[in-house]
Amino acid sequence: MPLAADFIRIKIDAALRARALAEVPARQMRRTRASPADAYLGILGELAWAVWRYGDAAQFDTLGTKGQVDDARSGVEIKTSKTRVDVRSHLMVREDYAQKRRAAFYVLALVPFAQVDGAETDVFLCGWATHDELVARPPVERVSRHTGKPQGYKCYEILCADLHGMRELRLG
Repeated sequence: MPLAADFIRIKIDAALRARALAEVPARQMRRTRASPADAYLGILGELAWAVWRYGDAAQFDTLGTKGQVDDARSGVEIKTSKTRVDVRSHLMVREDYAQKRRAAFYVLALVPFAQVDGAETDVFLCGWATHDELVARPPVERVSRHTGKPQGYKCYEILCADLHGMRELRLG
Protein backbone atom coordinates (compact mmCIF):
# COMPACT_ATOMS: atom_id res chain seq x y z
CA MET A 1 0.00 0.00 0.00
CA PRO A 2 1.85 3.09 -1.20
CA LEU A 3 1.48 6.42 0.54
CA ALA A 4 1.68 9.63 -1.49
CA ALA A 5 5.10 10.24 0.06
CA ASP A 6 6.26 6.97 -1.56
CA PHE A 7 5.31 8.00 -5.09
CA ILE A 8 8.30 8.36 -7.42
CA ARG A 9 8.50 11.86 -8.92
CA ILE A 10 9.97 11.99 -12.40
CA LYS A 11 10.92 15.40 -13.76
CA ILE A 12 9.68 16.07 -17.30
CA ASP A 13 11.81 18.42 -19.33
CA ALA A 14 11.16 20.23 -22.60
CA ALA A 15 12.81 17.45 -24.63
CA LEU A 16 10.50 14.76 -23.19
CA ARG A 17 7.43 16.96 -23.76
CA ALA A 18 8.51 17.68 -27.34
CA ARG A 19 9.07 13.98 -28.02
CA ALA A 20 5.67 13.06 -26.59
CA LEU A 21 3.96 15.76 -28.65
CA ALA A 22 5.77 14.70 -31.84
CA GLU A 23 4.74 11.05 -31.35
CA VAL A 24 1.02 11.77 -30.78
CA PRO A 25 -0.06 11.49 -34.45
CA ALA A 26 1.42 7.98 -34.68
CA ARG A 27 -0.23 6.84 -31.44
CA GLN A 28 -3.61 8.58 -31.42
CA MET A 29 -6.59 6.20 -31.58
CA ARG A 30 -9.13 8.82 -32.80
CA ARG A 31 -11.93 7.46 -30.64
CA THR A 32 -12.90 10.71 -28.94
CA ARG A 33 -12.09 14.41 -28.89
CA ALA A 34 -9.80 13.65 -25.93
CA SER A 35 -7.71 11.15 -27.91
CA PRO A 36 -4.80 13.52 -28.74
CA ALA A 37 -4.48 14.52 -25.08
CA ASP A 38 -4.79 10.88 -23.99
CA ALA A 39 -2.05 9.84 -26.43
CA TYR A 40 0.23 12.66 -25.26
CA LEU A 41 -0.27 11.81 -21.58
CA GLY A 42 0.21 8.11 -22.25
CA ILE A 43 3.53 8.77 -23.96
CA LEU A 44 4.63 11.07 -21.10
CA GLY A 45 3.85 8.27 -18.64
CA GLU A 46 5.85 5.76 -20.68
CA LEU A 47 8.80 8.14 -20.93
CA ALA A 48 8.68 8.74 -17.17
CA TRP A 49 8.72 4.95 -16.69
CA ALA A 50 11.76 4.66 -18.99
CA VAL A 51 13.62 7.35 -17.04
CA TRP A 52 12.95 5.50 -13.77
CA ARG A 53 13.51 1.97 -15.07
CA TYR A 54 16.41 2.53 -17.46
CA GLY A 55 17.82 5.89 -16.36
CA ASP A 56 17.07 7.43 -19.76
CA ALA A 57 14.21 7.53 -22.24
CA ALA A 58 16.27 8.12 -25.38
CA GLN A 59 16.29 4.50 -26.54
CA PHE A 60 12.83 3.61 -25.19
CA ASP A 61 10.39 2.73 -28.00
CA THR A 62 6.93 4.22 -27.58
CA LEU A 63 5.89 3.81 -31.22
CA GLY A 64 6.58 0.14 -32.00
CA THR A 65 4.39 -1.29 -29.25
CA LYS A 66 0.90 -1.06 -30.77
CA GLY A 67 -1.12 -4.01 -29.52
CA GLN A 68 1.65 -5.01 -27.10
CA VAL A 69 2.59 -4.01 -23.58
CA ASP A 70 4.40 -0.68 -23.30
CA ASP A 71 7.65 -2.20 -22.04
CA ALA A 72 7.97 -5.68 -23.50
CA ARG A 73 11.39 -6.21 -21.86
CA SER A 74 9.81 -5.92 -18.41
CA GLY A 75 6.23 -7.00 -19.19
CA VAL A 76 4.94 -3.66 -17.91
CA GLU A 77 1.95 -1.65 -19.13
CA ILE A 78 1.90 2.00 -18.02
CA LYS A 79 -1.51 3.53 -17.35
CA THR A 80 -1.35 7.32 -17.19
CA SER A 81 -4.00 9.79 -16.05
CA LYS A 82 -3.99 13.54 -15.55
CA THR A 83 -5.76 13.89 -12.23
CA ARG A 84 -5.08 14.52 -8.58
CA VAL A 85 -1.95 12.81 -7.32
CA ASP A 86 -3.50 11.00 -4.41
CA VAL A 87 -3.91 7.52 -2.94
CA ARG A 88 -7.64 7.85 -3.79
CA SER A 89 -6.91 7.89 -7.53
CA HIS A 90 -7.39 4.66 -9.51
CA LEU A 91 -5.41 2.46 -11.83
CA MET A 92 -7.87 1.79 -14.66
CA VAL A 93 -7.42 -0.69 -17.48
CA ARG A 94 -10.02 -1.27 -20.18
CA GLU A 95 -11.38 -4.80 -19.96
CA ASP A 96 -10.70 -5.54 -23.63
CA TYR A 97 -7.10 -4.26 -23.39
CA ALA A 98 -6.38 -6.33 -20.29
CA GLN A 99 -7.55 -9.48 -22.05
CA LYS A 100 -5.57 -8.80 -25.27
CA ARG A 101 -2.26 -7.62 -23.80
CA ARG A 102 -2.10 -9.49 -20.50
CA ALA A 103 0.81 -7.49 -19.09
CA ALA A 104 2.65 -9.03 -16.19
CA PHE A 105 2.46 -5.70 -14.34
CA TYR A 106 0.39 -2.53 -14.62
CA VAL A 107 1.96 0.70 -13.32
CA LEU A 108 -0.08 3.79 -12.44
CA ALA A 109 1.48 7.07 -13.61
CA LEU A 110 -0.24 10.28 -12.56
CA VAL A 111 0.24 13.74 -14.03
CA PRO A 112 -0.97 16.46 -11.63
CA PHE A 113 -4.08 18.06 -13.13
CA ALA A 114 -2.95 21.54 -12.04
CA GLN A 115 -0.04 21.43 -14.50
CA VAL A 116 -0.63 23.37 -17.71
CA ASP A 117 -1.40 21.17 -20.72
CA GLY A 118 1.73 20.80 -22.81
CA ALA A 119 3.96 22.24 -20.08
CA GLU A 120 3.91 19.37 -17.59
CA THR A 121 6.96 19.18 -15.37
CA ASP A 122 6.26 16.11 -13.23
CA VAL A 123 4.89 12.60 -13.57
CA PHE A 124 4.42 10.44 -10.48
CA LEU A 125 4.86 6.67 -10.62
CA CYS A 126 2.46 5.64 -7.88
CA GLY A 127 2.25 1.87 -7.69
CA TRP A 128 1.63 -1.36 -9.52
CA ALA A 129 -0.52 -4.47 -9.67
CA THR A 130 -0.16 -7.83 -11.40
CA HIS A 131 -2.47 -8.94 -14.17
CA ASP A 132 -4.12 -11.49 -11.87
CA GLU A 133 -4.72 -8.86 -9.17
CA LEU A 134 -6.27 -6.56 -11.77
CA VAL A 135 -8.68 -9.06 -13.34
CA ALA A 136 -9.73 -10.48 -9.98
CA ARG A 137 -11.85 -7.34 -9.60
CA PRO A 138 -15.19 -7.02 -11.38
CA PRO A 139 -15.03 -4.68 -14.38
CA VAL A 140 -16.87 -1.39 -13.94
CA GLU A 141 -18.92 0.32 -16.68
CA ARG A 142 -17.30 3.67 -17.45
CA VAL A 143 -19.62 6.68 -17.30
CA SER A 144 -18.76 10.10 -18.69
CA ARG A 145 -18.18 12.70 -15.99
CA HIS A 146 -19.47 15.34 -18.39
CA THR A 147 -22.65 13.75 -19.74
CA GLY A 148 -23.40 11.02 -17.20
CA LYS A 149 -23.84 8.55 -20.07
CA PRO A 150 -22.17 5.14 -20.34
CA GLN A 151 -19.04 5.24 -22.51
CA GLY A 152 -19.55 1.77 -23.96
CA TYR A 153 -16.75 -0.09 -22.26
CA LYS A 154 -15.78 -1.48 -18.87
CA CYS A 155 -12.57 -1.05 -16.89
CA TYR A 156 -10.87 -2.97 -14.18
CA GLU A 157 -10.10 -0.51 -11.41
CA ILE A 158 -7.80 -0.65 -8.41
CA LEU A 159 -7.58 2.12 -5.85
CA CYS A 160 -4.05 3.54 -5.71
CA ALA A 161 -3.95 2.82 -1.96
CA ASP A 162 -4.40 -0.89 -2.82
CA LEU A 163 -1.44 -1.02 -5.22
CA HIS A 164 2.07 -2.23 -4.39
CA GLY A 165 4.69 0.48 -3.89
CA MET A 166 7.04 1.15 -6.79
CA ARG A 167 10.13 0.24 -4.78
CA GLU A 168 8.67 -3.27 -4.32
CA LEU A 169 8.59 -3.92 -8.07
CA ARG A 170 11.21 -6.55 -8.89
CA LEU A 171 11.97 -7.04 -12.56
CA GLY A 172 14.58 -9.21 -14.20
